[in-house]
Amino acid sequence: MSKFPIDTGIAGKAMKCASEFVGTPNGIPAWPFENQTGTYGNFLNSSVLWCGADGTINVIPAGTSKASLKVGIKGEGIVFEQLTAGTNYTSGTTFPTTDSNPRSGSDITVQVFVSAGGVVSSIEIINGGSGYNVGDIITVDETGRPAGSTDCTFQILKLERGIPTADESIAVKVQAGQYLPIAIDYITSITTITEADIIICK
Repeated sequence: MSKFPIDTGIAGKAMKCASEFVGTPNGIPAWPFENQTGTYGNFLNSSVLWCGADGTINVIPAGTSKASLKVGIKGEGIVFEQLTAGTNYTSGTTFPTTDSNPRSGSDITVQVFVSAGGVVSSIEIINGGSGYNVGDIITVDETGRPAGSTDCTFQILKLERGIPTADESIAVKVQAGQYLPIAIDYITSITTITEADIIICK
């Protein structure tokens, strides 16, 4: 990897593409200078690709994010606000949720703590999910509650940058000897070319 600074029209850093850099986004940096753990992922963080063969590369453009709720938050007023307490929930149990808005992404899961009558007194975020928007209203789902039970709901106030999913990728046709015209964060799949045909640059 070179030590020259990035310049217009020149890649200051470069590395070969490997199979572990292609696939489902995992949020772990692939560049060694951005990741000192020794365990590399496939997050390319605004890299540019040079291609040595014709083909199609499915990529996720730089900055694409599926926002998620911070894990481990308990209570409310920081990243969410509880709107309704609901009734007949089971304390200390992890539940799935549903979102008030249609989206693509994974769902938030929560653990609830209840008072008499199964009324939710506290919510802890177990999995922050992805693809949410501030203002979304989330319903805590517990099956098997008695008829007439009311739902616990909360509204999202603040989100974190989340890991995108492969359905947000776009297909870019490339010709041998050319750079992709956009900076990318992930390579999700390649067609008619191999990893050996790709140089990752910054």
